[in-house]
Amino acid sequence: MPKFIFDLSSKTKPYPHQLEAVEFIRGKEYIPLFDEQGLGKTKIVIDSVLKDIEDGYIDGTLIICKKYLIPTWEEEILKHSHLKPIILKGTSKELGQKFLAFSYFYIINYDAIFSEKERLKMFLKLRNMAIVLDESQRIKNPEGIATKAINEIKNFSKKRIIITGTPIANKPVDIWSQFYFLDGGKLLGDNFEDFKKKYDIDLREEIPLSERTKILESLRDIINNVSIRRLKADVLELPEKKFEDAYVQLKGKQLEIYTKLKDELILEIESLEGNKIIDESSNILKKLLRLTQIASNPKLVIPEFEETPIKFLELDKLLEKLLNSNEKVIVWSSFNGNIRTLKNRYAKYGASMLFGEIPIDDRKKIVNNFQKQAENKIIIANPAAAKEGLTLTAANNAIYIDRNFNLVDYLQSQDRIHRISQTKTCKIIKIQAKDTIDEYIDEILYKKQKIAQFLQGDLEQIPDEKEFLTKSEILYILGKS
Repeated sequence: MPKFIFDLSSKTKPYPHQLEAVEFIRGKEYIPLFDEQGLGKTKIVIDSVLKDIEDGYIDGTLIICKKYLIPTWEEEILKHSHLKPIILKGTSKELGQKFLAFSYFYIINYDAIFSEKERLKMFLKLRNMAIVLDESQRIKNPEGIATKAINEIKNFSKKRIIITGTPIANKPVDIWSQFYFLDGGKLLGDNFEDFKKKYDIDLREEIPLSERTKILESLRDIINNVSIRRLKADVLELPEKKFEDAYVQLKGKQLEIYTKLKDELILEIESLEGNKIIDESSNILKKLLRLTQIASNPKLVIPEFEETPIKFLELDKLLEKLLNSNEKVIVWSSFNGNIRTLKNRYAKYGASMLFGEIPIDDRKKIVNNFQKQAENKIIIANPAAAKEGLTLTAANNAIYIDRNFNLVDYLQSQDRIHRISQTKTCKIIKIQAKDTIDEYIDEILYKKQKIAQFLQGDLEQIPDEKEFLTKSEILYILGKS
């Protein structure tokens, strides 16, 4: 057993499920860790790296994460270990010095990989390092700049780990690039187009349920045989998570604007040939999202709109009830214009906001104040920018004033409040406008979630549905019978 100057023990005691995962990861060349959000995957990775270093299997690890998650990783390493990480950021000269400095943990963000790939190759050649991809669905696009750069450096590593609670970000083919990083194509093949032809079931003609089942079962079995995934309900005693819908009816000028755009969209969809499926690459989807904005707040699209959106009035009522019960709330919106407006609307409750333009240091202060200060009762946040790496368990209510088509945004944002250290029942409340695009988004996310759950082993039977709706189904949802 090699001797170390540094203390490689863990500062914090693991939960039983975390200890199980550490042993699963220890000593393996590549591992997908797909535990559900809120189970402490960061702690698991830190402890497993410490064990592998102690065993002499690796000399350290390079953690690649999103830029705004770097402080989270730094805090977690300091919390769970006796070691200090090196953050690979700064000028070229500063980075050069940091590559030469010694640590067992180095952290870099995805966007820096391309510019630093040659230096990273040299660095990885000198030591037996692991590479950890945090929120690995970030590389689901094989043609992405960061994805290609990461694949250039992966073969210089001794060990590779991907971690995410949502590996199937939106559809089955999302998994290919993540596994290609791990094993270079051993399990899922080395050609993305071949994989896509086999598993992207929406690209094929009508497929009987039995054949769909066989196709996706084969993919599920491959994933489950090499990955580790546990659900919170199976390994933790967390409070219950309750789902509620608060329905509103558009009226006045808001209804008039919505109806006009909806009728224009119906005409455009009717002009499409056949009964084609509307997928994420379609221009139709962008116009459906425009309808989402109008159903949420027409001022996002029409600056001169002056009425109070009906969803804001419903949100007023919900917040008054919850805050009078001495509870805190996260309000989620996919539109930054809404976030700014609502922060001002609820200033008397100490409302703060989190979205992509908020600097990292300010984000830390906002979260810390929300968690600890009684007067900070509300955070208004964008799931795209605040769905990962945040613990917001001071709140036990999450209200969605609108949603987009991204399953990851919806699932991960929920779990900011439903995770280790939460002691109260959590309410997930969706404000939905009746007879609008909100119902379509609900259906899309439901379909995506069921297919993802099947592939991740969370469901035993495949749902008899596809990821997206057809032309005729969308027309029905838009009110065209």
